[in-house]
Amino acid sequence: MKIVFKKILFLLILLNIISLIKLEGKEFTTFIIPKPPNVIYPVHDYANVLSIKEIKDINKKLILYSNNTSTEILVILVNSIYKNDPKMIAQEWGEKWKIGGLKNNGIVILLSIKDKKISIQNGYGIEPYLTDFSTKEILNKSKPFLEKGFYYKTINYCITNIYKKLGNYFYKKKIVRQKSNIISIITSIVLFILIFFIFPKILGIDFSLINTLFMINLFKNNNNINNQNHYHYEYNDEDDFDGFGNGGSFGGGGSEDTW
Repeated sequence: MKIVFKKILFLLILLNIISLIKLEGKEFTTFIIPKPPNVIYPVHDYANVLSIKEIKDINKKLILYSNNTSTEILVILVNSIYKNDPKMIAQEWGEKWKIGGLKNNGIVILLSIKDKKISIQNGYGIEPYLTDFSTKEILNKSKPFLEKGFYYKTINYCITNIYKKLGNYFYKKKIVRQKSNIISIITSIVLFILIFFIFPKILGIDFSLINTLFMINLFKNNNNINNQNHYHYEYNDEDDFDGFGNGGSFGGGGSEDTW
């Protein structure tokens, strides 16, 4: 009886050890996507492989691109995603952080450094313009940089070629007029009223010739003002950046690769 009890006790202990090993394995292979920060900047380097200067440079480029196209490109660098699928992690990250806008034109570039894995995943709105074949081609050609540990060059290469593939799609020309000199316009109106209506009645003088010259000059000045109202693109500075995360759905294709 004692022998049977010992065997049962041994089996129970063994089962507990096996279950603990499985739980520990799950803990080491589970990747938890962090909560989005208050202001979502384009680059998030959890692996600490980029310099501050490199992060600022990529942020500046991607903020500028987002201002002009509304397309949000999120770059994530992590040490490891363990045994998880980089495609699923990138898509879930994009969904959780709501990358993209009403057009669902968000893109997530994920680099897992220790796993040597990279993935580009698209929002649904990007799918018709940045195909699986295109993202696969971009990743293949970025491998020489990855193999040498040139992560900054890798990201630059990827975003530059994404720009090229998307072309003018989603491009919004935010046009602003240069402000006219309001004081000058008001002054012209006041002078017009004085010369045409007030002075003739007070002085009893015929101002027909002066009026004619004034009208010619007025049209000339207005023409100069119109010529000065040329258009230019409005680029917001990084300090005015409100952050990504305006809503977006993922699952619009993409690719992943190893190096």
